[in-house]
Amino acid sequence: MPIHDWTKTYAGAFHHFHMTWLVEIARSLNSGLLPPGYYALGEQVIGGAVPNVLTLDARRAVEPPSGVHDEIEVKPGDLPSATMTAVSERPQVRPPARVIAVRHVSGQRLVAMVEIVSSENKTDSTDLGAFVDKTVGALSKGIHVVLIDLHPPGALDPQGVHNLVWMRLGEPPMPLPPGRPLQVVSYRSAGSIACFVEPRAVGESLPDAPLFLSPARHVSLPLEATYEAASAALPRQVWEPVEGG
Repeated sequence: MPIHDWTKTYAGAFHHFHMTWLVEIARSLNSGLLPPGYYALGEQVIGGAVPNVLTLDARRAVEPPSGVHDEIEVKPGDLPSATMTAVSERPQVRPPARVIAVRHVSGQRLVAMVEIVSSENKTDSTDLGAFVDKTVGALSKGIHVVLIDLHPPGALDPQGVHNLVWMRLGEPPMPLPPGRPLQVVSYRSAGSIACFVEPRAVGESLPDAPLFLSPARHVSLPLEATYEAASAALPRQVWEPVEGG
């Protein structure tokens, strides 16, 4: 299913889709995609943001199933490929503790987050700053992140939300490919922070994104399949304006 043009509807419509998509992502992760000992939950983040999908480790010593990559020593060929990749060897910026929205659920260890950017994030400088702070804060704590941004850059993020995160880490911005302003970014936090960027445009399909569970282990997050499932649950009044994009 191609990515829709979400600028053709109002913010509340994407907010509903956003929540539905996160439920589908969590359902997919909990239906056998994650190895034993891991599970995913939605969590409400203070400040008006909709739930994120959190992946947690129950701290049981288990053997990962087939399809989950887990090597003692990570070699370049073991990492997922992406259209654009970069590594921040010595991230320079750490947000103050008061803005880190990372929680322990039921005493379990938080290892990864899936975040979807809403249009509201891009129209309020305080909300956008809190979103970037939360993402950088998670990465600084060794929590891996998948960031999905299906809204074109605006006045507050002229080079995309990923570049706001990347510059907060002390790195120069990564140029966006012309005509492909939407982004799916996987971050691997292992002291250094690596990003795996897949640029997209309206009408293109979504990639499967690597969701890191540890620096040496990742699963492929089925964004296309979950996006399609969430889209199928939309009411017609929301669907019709965006499907022609």
